[in-house]
Amino acid sequence: MHCINTQFPEEVRHIRKRMALQTVITRIAVSVHFATACCLLMSSVRAGSDGTFAARDIHVINDNYKVQGYTENGQCVCHIDAPNPGICSEDGKFQEMKYLSHWLANLTQIVNEMISGQFLQQLATVKEKFDRFESGQNAVFRLADFRELSEQLEVLTRVVPTLVHNETNSHMIQLLKNEIGNLTAVMNDLQFTITGNDTENHKLAELRSKLASCEEQYSFHATKDVIKDPFYGASNASTPVQCGEEELYAISEPWTHKWAGTAAALQYGAWFKDPLPPPGTEDRIYYVTNYNNVKLLYEHANYDDFVSNRRQVVHTLPYTYEGTGHAIYNGSFYFIRYNTATITRWDLKLRQTLASITLPGAGKHNTFHYTVGAFTDIDIEADEKGLWAVYATTAGQGLMDISKLDPNTLAIIHTWNTNRLKRVVGNAFFICGIMYTIDTHNTRSDRLYYAYDTNKSVDSFLAIPLNLKYMLLGQLSYNARERVLFGYDYGHMVTYQLYFKQFTSKK
Repeated sequence: MHCINTQFPEEVRHIRKRMALQTVITRIAVSVHFATACCLLMSSVRAGSDGTFAARDIHVINDNYKVQGYTENGQCVCHIDAPNPGICSEDGKFQEMKYLSHWLANLTQIVNEMISGQFLQQLATVKEKFDRFESGQNAVFRLADFRELSEQLEVLTRVVPTLVHNETNSHMIQLLKNEIGNLTAVMNDLQFTITGNDTENHKLAELRSKLASCEEQYSFHATKDVIKDPFYGASNASTPVQCGEEELYAISEPWTHKWAGTAAALQYGAWFKDPLPPPGTEDRIYYVTNYNNVKLLYEHANYDDFVSNRRQVVHTLPYTYEGTGHAIYNGSFYFIRYNTATITRWDLKLRQTLASITLPGAGKHNTFHYTVGAFTDIDIEADEKGLWAVYATTAGQGLMDISKLDPNTLAIIHTWNTNRLKRVVGNAFFICGIMYTIDTHNTRSDRLYYAYDTNKSVDSFLAIPLNLKYMLLGQLSYNARERVLFGYDYGHMVTYQLYFKQFTSKK
């Protein structure tokens, strides 16, 4: 059974020519220097009088396990003779040997990165960020960066004593010790800063969680005196996104505004503010609950009435709707009629139907839905560019289609065919004519994964984290006026603040 077959760089082979094979595995248990010991064992190199490698060394652990280390065509090869795999799978020694092999691979990668300069280049980048952070400039340093480099330094620190013990090239080992010392000093400085920031972020996350729980317990009897910025980022509403010049690069944690409840009829729904409101309706908030054969739309005049459930206005629609992919845009409510592929425009002031359209060949009633199901075959979205419909057809083999709609007549202006299956998408929204999709509807650590730019008719893949706090997301819609995402997650009405940056040039 092969445990490793690794080609080492010339510099590593030069160092290792002087390493004597150590009988380090008297048992398989892992010691503090097990990674280096295994590396020495696996190499099984012993310099002869002519400076060549010994052809083969055999090390017997016990009657059941035998390790053979030798070089072949410039490669360091290790064989392990072990009992029948069926026996090995439950044997403790076998499991520990697998763990040992894993750490050897990890050490090999670190040594190769040290030799090639990749590790030092990576740390230099981190050190540059740290220097900028100290000087007061903006710099993003992720905790994951710190942890990864700390783990690598910890392994290298364990390597040095064993190499010294085996009389390896003293000059090179001294250089390695000095470099590790320098790197460790930098990491200690970083640890002080990152640990402090991480602690503050953890405390902030706990406070937000407690606030959300408190609001749910007391039915969200909150006012703007308590929540100064109810849309958690809507203060940027006066600064619209510069389409073509800015791009989305991060999304905040969700902010919970209201809890409808977790009864079956309330778990799914959608809520909105009008991104292009007629004069006098700027503060109105709308929502629907349920997704199956319902015709009620709820309206509140302002945020205070919304969170305290006061002075509710109920619109009774002329048709029942299905799904959660509805939209409010320029004084009208756009919804999908129950068990059809028909989009209807309902004027909120006149309280009458102004337009309808049936999307040709579009799936309906859980034919081509999002991963959440809930009759989400058709999704109506709005952004800076206007009104959109996302759906899929049998002729298109379930791939997502995007149609730009005339907001007045609902006539289709143009349609784009994507390469993304709709049933593997969690949900979608538009910003500046770009459709962004998420992976799932029920994973807390979700992400924006796929995007389609209708401005250029090209798609792309990305990885922007998105926290689905309650893990049953039925709606996700962008509001260009508020510059936030509206979400309906397991009966909770939430928003996400969005972060934009200038487009980076691509070479």
